[in-house]
Amino acid sequence: MQLDSYLEIFTTMYGWAFANIIGEALTGTGLVVLPFMVMAFNAWRQAKEQGAEQIGVFGLVDSIGTQLIVGLFVFMTCFATSPLTSLHSINLRYQPPPTALEPNPPEVSRDSGTGSTYDAALVDAIDGSMSNVSGSLAHVPAWWMTVLAISSGMNHSIKAGLNASQSELRAVEELARIATIEDPRLLHNIQRFYSECFVPAQSRFIQMDPADLTAAGRAIIATTNTEYGPDDTGWMGSQLFRTEPGFYSDMRSVNPVTGFAVDFGRDVDYYNPSSGEPLPFEGFANPDWGRPTCREWWEDTRIGLREAMITHSSDWQALWGRARTLFSSEDRTKDELARLAQVKANPMFVDPTQALGDRWYQNARISDPAGIADGVARTAGGVLSNVGLGIVSLLSYITSGPLKNGLLMMQALILMGMYMFLPLVTFFSGYNLKVMLYGAIGVFTVKFWGALWAITVWVDAHLIRAMYPVGSFTLTDIFGSAMQGHKRMLLNLLMLGMFIGLPLLWTGMMAWIGININASLTDIVKGADGTARNITSSSAGRGRR
Repeated sequence: MQLDSYLEIFTTMYGWAFANIIGEALTGTGLVVLPFMVMAFNAWRQAKEQGAEQIGVFGLVDSIGTQLIVGLFVFMTCFATSPLTSLHSINLRYQPPPTALEPNPPEVSRDSGTGSTYDAALVDAIDGSMSNVSGSLAHVPAWWMTVLAISSGMNHSIKAGLNASQSELRAVEELARIATIEDPRLLHNIQRFYSECFVPAQSRFIQMDPADLTAAGRAIIATTNTEYGPDDTGWMGSQLFRTEPGFYSDMRSVNPVTGFAVDFGRDVDYYNPSSGEPLPFEGFANPDWGRPTCREWWEDTRIGLREAMITHSSDWQALWGRARTLFSSEDRTKDELARLAQVKANPMFVDPTQALGDRWYQNARISDPAGIADGVARTAGGVLSNVGLGIVSLLSYITSGPLKNGLLMMQALILMGMYMFLPLVTFFSGYNLKVMLYGAIGVFTVKFWGALWAITVWVDAHLIRAMYPVGSFTLTDIFGSAMQGHKRMLLNLLMLGMFIGLPLLWTGMMAWIGININASLTDIVKGADGTARNITSSSAGRGRR
């Protein structure tokens, strides 16, 4: 039997375990026969009120017999349990939906384990150790087992019929939200590049006349350029800074960068032993690493900063793999991920001559303890900035992610309560035939919420595809851009409205259907009773004549 969540596997077991405990209490105290006694008494009371001469002895016996047969049928199908209809005779299964981190999740089940923390915490729901009552706690009355099978089968069929229900953009958004940069070395390098390359390049761009740019440079920042545009110069990997002469290609890091070997053709301010010139002073030594150009530092495919930003952890590698299908080229994808990484790192400008523990003055390294204090201050500022970003991100996401999981958990707990109370409802109804209909409608209605949520996910995937066509957005648009915030807000409101509104609409419709069916059944029963009484009265009258 296919269920809708990890928790539902266990709440189904718990619900029917509680139901069996309640049923055992009713049976053990003898209260279970009370509704049959009430049926016989009511039939006798009605006969006395109408007069025995109108109904007759045979009519009274027929009335009592009919009510007892109907009550016994309801008792056997809705209250009494049997090993033939046990939850242990079937395997409760759940197919997790694909996520960004797990695009092809394996199916889990009660018998093989779900691989979740529920396995250990709720094990007594499976082995029956939660109670010492006689009999199995997993037995289910035949009618309710049929209702469960039909409801679960309907949900599974609807979900299986929805192709391409997972939005690739939603998956990327999910990964983008949980992605963090925890490597202190990488954070340090991002901070350095921001201060030593980006800020000087941006300052130079602001101070220069746009007419001095090449034609290609002007085309990059033109308002008609949908791939880059005027905001291209607002981040570290600016296409203009990387390709325009006088910017990254001609600018070098202020201090040596680990991983980049000394190149005397580039590092002309280093001492070249092969030049034949004497040392600047006794004991002089070149740095261990060279000072690359900003373009080399950014674009190197082996040790470049951009490559490190997008592949430094498994989460970022997964994000890289999923985002490649959303953009027009591999270079564009790398830029988008690096831009997102910059937002996550949130670097601030620090004077390059003060930012490092080792200052680089006139080709010499001089130990500077003041750099430690600078590093502490920079780290503290970064922490505060990241806390602020985290709060904003949480406020924008808490209405969607937790709500979806919370609704599934709420559904599982509601179903557990319904299963638990079904024996009591059947008992207090006097084994009324209507309880079969109402109970079936109630269980089917709540179970069908899972199918409605699957439809919601499918609709959301198509809406987000329409609002964010491939290649027309950036990762920061869907993650943190204020300009695109209205789109995200609209999508989230629509999704949340469907997640809550569709089940409410469906439940209201089913309640209306149940009320109308009840009225129809009542009219039918009254009509049948009237006909039976007329026939009985006529027969009694002929008998007296």
